[in-house]
Order: sequence, then C-alpha cells, then structure tokens
Amino acid sequence: MKLLVAILLLTFSIDCKPQSNTEKIKTEKSAELKPPFKNQGEQENYWAQELFKKEYKKLSYELYQNEIKEKVGTEFIYGNKSFNIYGVNETLKLIFKKGILYPQLISGFTTEKRKSEKELDSLSPTERYFYEMNRGDNLTITNLEELNFLSDSPKIKRFRFWLGRPKSANPQVYIFELSNETADKNTELKDFIKNCKLTFLKEGWLII
Repeated sequence: MKLLVAILLLTFSIDCKPQSNTEKIKTEKSAELKPPFKNQGEQENYWAQELFKKEYKKLSYELYQNEIKEKVGTEFIYGNKSFNIYGVNETLKLIFKKGILYPQLISGFTTEKRKSEKELDSLSPTERYFYEMNRGDNLTITNLEELNFLSDSPKIKRFRFWLGRPKSANPQVYIFELSNETADKNTELKDFIKNCKLTFLKEGWLII
C-alpha cells in the first residue's frame, strides 16, 4: 500500500461548487484519534478527522440536472465530463447514477475545446496538472469508502475517495458528506442514498 503524505490543502481557483450560503455546523463525533498511530490506516483516518474539524461547513448541492449516460457500469458521463469508477459496489454507484456527485462540482462547467496531444506535450508537468485539474473531463474514482467513525448520526454519512486525473501519477483524496433528514438507525444504505443530498465536498491531500 502506498504511503500517504499529507500536504497543505490545495486552494484552487476552481473549487467544489456549492449552491447555497455556507453554514458552520458543529457535529458530535466518536472519541478523537490522536498520535501516535499503530499503522498507516489510523494516520489516514486522523487526517480525515482533522479535515472535518478544520474545514467543515454544511452546504447544499444541487443534483446534476441533465442526462447522465452510463457505459458498462464503470463510466458515467455528465455532458462533456466523466467519471471512470472502479471498485465501487452497486449501492454506492447510486451516488453517481442519481447525479449526487458529478465532475462539474470538482472542476466547474468548462466548455473550452480540449488541447491537441502536441499542445499537451508542450506543457510542463505542472502546467499539465493544472490543465487537467481545471478541465476534469476524464476523472477516475477509486477507493470509495464510508467513514463510519465520523458518522455518529444516522442522518449523515461521510465518505472518502481517491480522484485520479489524466497524466497525473498522484491521485488526490476527496472527502464528502451525504445527509438524509428522514433517515434513522434502521435505514438501509440504498434507501439513505436514494433520498439524500450532498452537504459537504472537499479536496484533501495528495497520495505520493
């Protein structure tokens, strides 16, 4: 397993796009994780905990409003952008099928014509990274998992995934939260997702 190294949270000109005013929410969580850690998994969970502690603002994101095309169960196309999703079960795929989470929330609604391979080859690695980041038209999602230790309330569920961009060797961790005000402790995950909304989405650290 690759070691994760936390770097400063990146602040880009194009960030996750909320559709409402922000509202700071103080949430109750399980016993806090603190160093030292027994393994890399505990370290990673600590970073997620700290991101929520320092960055959390409850937002309200709209569902994707246009047609969503699905190819062979792994590619979901949202207009001129797409997610390639691997290692995700059918229940969690509902997050993408319903348009709860979609590429434009990460990279915006870019419509600029894509550069040719010759033009891309002329870019420096840094320029290529930011170009691909801003376009977001061929993103890969892996390692999607629920962070149960951060979801004490049955009305919220928090998750983590790795986002890969073309020509980038280092995926980036993203954290998000789903809220369902009608859910209780007996609500199945599938039903929770069907009636939830996205209330938090934030980029985290790079995987190096």
